[in-house]
Formats: sequence, structure tokens, C-alpha cells
Amino acid sequence: MMKFRKIQTVRLVTAGLCILTVGVLACINAHLCGILPSQQAGERWQDDGKASQISVFLRPEADFSTENITSLHETIDTELTAKSIQAENKSARRWYDAYSTQIGQTEVTGNRKSPSDALVTVVGGDFFQIHAPELLSGGYFSEQDIMHDRVVIDVQLAWNLFGSADVAGMELTVQNQKCLVAGVIQPETDSASRMAYGTMPRIYISYDFYQKNWNPETCHISCYEAVLPNPVRNFAKELLVKEMNLDEEGNSVVLENTGRYSLSGRWNTLRHLKSLVVCETVTFPYWENSARIIAFDTAVLLLMEIIFSIWPVIYFLYLIRKGYIFAEKTISQKRLAWKNRYRSEIKQI
Repeated sequence: MMKFRKIQTVRLVTAGLCILTVGVLACINAHLCGILPSQQAGERWQDDGKASQISVFLRPEADFSTENITSLHETIDTELTAKSIQAENKSARRWYDAYSTQIGQTEVTGNRKSPSDALVTVVGGDFFQIHAPELLSGGYFSEQDIMHDRVVIDVQLAWNLFGSADVAGMELTVQNQKCLVAGVIQPETDSASRMAYGTMPRIYISYDFYQKNWNPETCHISCYEAVLPNPVRNFAKELLVKEMNLDEEGNSVVLENTGRYSLSGRWNTLRHLKSLVVCETVTFPYWENSARIIAFDTAVLLLMEIIFSIWPVIYFLYLIRKGYIFAEKTISQKRLAWKNRYRSEIKQI
């Protein structure tokens, strides 16, 4: 009897520890899901879950450039109007987008004698609204600026060039062109972002500035992002694929950022873990690489949650079975006792 009770105690304690472990893993997952602002643009745009953030990563062979943006805006607006999708406020925008490309590194000079090498990201649209990096000083530039000679730099480049992070409005030189620092940003500090970001400082310039001073020809877009209404599942993604005329020749990768770290999204990542780790179709920017690292971590956490949930589920089903047998036995005994009592009362009569 004592041995039986000891076994039952061990079973109960191990099941409780497994449940506790699952709870800890769920808390870790919740933390990981919220550390990348670049994956939460849809939630920031509409908190009712009816907006979705879509990212399209393109190879140069996809032949998608800034020349395609105006016509793309027109076709998407026409399609949304045809579907009777309107913003709550008639003067507000129904959707917005951003586009960017990486063009390697260049030398940047500030007021210090020694210049600094920096990786250059060319951006357009509402890039900083989607990615929402933390500002340490100044602000972002936008397409509505009268002059397009302002740039955004990260804190590492600010310290390399000026010896301070409070340098908004300061002048720097890039590709022999004078620029003004619009703002200084702090990159994400989580381990995944640090790994993907690398050690090289970064500078962000506009497409107008790039085409005017560096490359007069149309500039290729390697990453297109949009936050669109999503009244039904996959509406936003299918709309973007259709209007961008994306082919099936391996020149692009389309993914839905919104819901990426939900339970169904994590399960889908776990099922296709190989394609997450190895993708030879396109070259991803650092923010997508950090998002993929987080996606891998959350998928592994889901696998661990499943493993640690097996024993509590089995034990719970075991308790249900034991309870059913005990209840059935008790009911049978009471029924038999009632019959015996009834028979004895009849005999007495």
C-alpha cells in the first residue's frame, strides 16, 4: 500500500513539474514574440486584427524597382475600393508600404579626422513606421521632405563619426555628398538582432538621394513591405501577390509577418523547419534574419512544450479513467445495497 502511494505521489509531482515547465516555456515564448517591432506593424496599424503585414523579398531578376511603386499603389487602391474596403476615418489611409535594398558598404566622414565604413540601406515609403527603431536623437526622414539630403545613422556610426549620439542636424559626407543627420537610432539589443545586425555600423538613405547622387538609373527593390486590410484570411497576401505579378520561378519569397509567432504560425514553422534554416532563393536583410532566428527559437520552444505536455495529458487521462472506474464501482455498490435493502423490506412484509 505504501509503495502504491509513493508511486502515485511521484506521478503527481512529475506531472506538476511538467506543467510548470510548459508554463515557463510559454512565458519565454511570449517574451520572444514581442521583442521585434519590425514584425508588429500590422498590430500597431489596427489593433482589431483586421490588418496584416506582408513582406516580399526579391532577387534582381524579379525586375521590381521604384518605377513600379506608383502603378502598384494605384492597382491596390482600385482593388480595395472594388472590395468596398474603407478606412474608419475617410481622411485616413487604408494601407501603407515601405521598400528598401542593401547596397553594400561605403566610407562616411564626420567632424572627426578618421572616417568610418558603414553598410548602406536605401529606403523608401514608410520604412521607419514599419520598423520603428528606437530614436536616441532627432527624427526620421520621409518622402514628404522638401530636401532629400537627410540620413539616419545608428548609434555606433554616430560615435565613430562625432563621438556622441546626440548629433541630429550635424553634417556628414557620404560618397562625396554632404548630408544632414536626421536622427540616430538604437538597433534592437536582443541576441537574435545582434547576431543578424553584425558589427558594421549602418546608415539609411532615401531612394531619391541615392538616385540623384549615386546611381541615376532606377534602383532595384529587394524588400517590399506593406500593411494592408485583411478582412478574411490570406486576403492581404493574395492581393499583394496578384498585384505585384510575382512569378513562380524562385525570384521572390512572400511571407505574412502578422501571426508569425502565433500558435498556428509556430506549428507551421516547426513543420517546415528545413526551409526556414536553408533558403537559397533570395538574400534576406538583417531584420528578416533576426525574425527567422526568433521563429526558429519559438518553433523549438513549441516542440519542447509538446514533449513536456505528453506526460500530464497521459496522467490526466489516467485520472479520468480511475475516476470513472471508481464512480462506476461506487454506483454499482450503492445500487446493489439499495436492491438488498428493498428485498429485505419486502421479506419483512
